[in-house]
Amino acid sequence: MTERTLIALLAGARETQAAAEWLAQTPASGVVIWAEGSERVDLDLPERDAVPGDAVGILDVTHAFDTRTRERAVAAAPGATYARISRDPWQAEAGDQWAEADTIEEAVHALPSGARVFAATGRASLPALARHDGPVFLRQLNRHDQPTGYPNCTYVFGVAPFDPEGEAHLLTQLKIDVVLARNIGGAGSFPKLAAARKLGLPVVLLRPPAVPVGAQLRNAADVLAWVRSL
Repeated sequence: MTERTLIALLAGARETQAAAEWLAQTPASGVVIWAEGSERVDLDLPERDAVPGDAVGILDVTHAFDTRTRERAVAAAPGATYARISRDPWQAEAGDQWAEADTIEEAVHALPSGARVFAATGRASLPALARHDGPVFLRQLNRHDQPTGYPNCTYVFGVAPFDPEGEAHLLTQLKIDVVLARNIGGAGSFPKLAAARKLGLPVVLLRPPAVPVGAQLRNAADVLAWVRSL
């Protein structure tokens, strides 16, 4: 690695702040590229609209299901070495009624007919959710006045952090029969699954999409070792 090697930090997930701090502790020079729709925070790194072509490394800290940002980054700097700040996916425990699916269409097909569904799959999943033959309540983290556009789909607004007790109350209030979510791992988004576990509700989880081949990093030491290897 040469001094001040340029690293493009793809930002958007909860670990963004920590990753930026870890990167700042290395001998590399970093720039931040925010994923579209991300809630931005102040980072002590310059921002760019796109990954610069001379980036030597791409440090991916985007949402697990944000394939678009990753694909654009790799295309913009095809010679860059990829690495991701990773989380362990959620794992079922004894007694859990969990099913997995690779696509939102497959997940919707797996829902019990007529079931009342609590979904945490993002607005882009609405066309698929609309094919379900029962009511769907789609979580939104940012309040807005946009209609769902589908008669069986209703937005449910909520502000993180969530806790299992509050999520259990919400699921009970909505008379939910099944929870549908993306398996993004981490503690912050797990309370809805903890609530489903407590209430004995079945869960359908979308498996995370594949990411480019590269190192999976978890802490400052991992990031430093990866930067030094470039």
